[in-house]
Amino acid sequence: LQGLVMESSEARSALEAKRQAEAQMAKAAHCPLWRHVIFGLMMGGLIASFAFEFLIRTAILVIVLACIPIIIQADRRRMGMFINGYRRGKTRIVTFALLILWMPRYGLSVYYGLDLNDHVMPVLLGLAGFAMAVAGSLIWQRVFVSEMGA
Repeated sequence: LQGLVMESSEARSALEAKRQAEAQMAKAAHCPLWRHVIFGLMMGGLIASFAFEFLIRTAILVIVLACIPIIIQADRRRMGMFINGYRRGKTRIVTFALLILWMPRYGLSVYYGLDLNDHVMPVLLGLAGFAMAVAGSLIWQRVFVSEMGA
C-alpha cells in the first residue's frame, strides 16, 4: 500500500509538471501579428505567383521556400522552440482545413494564369489566400493555446 501511495503522488507530480510545461508552451506560442502576416504573404504569394511570368513566379517560390527556415529560426529565438503545424491534435484539423481552402485557390490561379493568360484573377485569388492564411494562422494559434490548457 505504501508503494501505491508513493507512486500515486509521483504520478500527480508528473502530471502537474506536464501541465506546467504545456502552460509555458501556450504562453510562448503567442506570436506577434507580423508572424501571421508573413505566413499569409507566403501562402497568398504562392497563389498570386501565377499572375507573373515564369522567372518572377520562380523567384516568388524561391523566396517562399527561403522564408521557411528563417521563420523556424525566428520562432526558436523568440520562443525557444518551433511548433510544427502538422502536430497531433485539434491543430491538425485547422491545418488541413486551411489546406482544403487553399488548394482550390491555388488550382484556380494556375488555371487562370497559365491556361487563360489572365493576370488579374491570380492576384485576386492570392489576396483572398493571404486573408485566409492570416485568419487560419490566428485560429491555429488560438486552438494550440487552448489545447495547452491556457
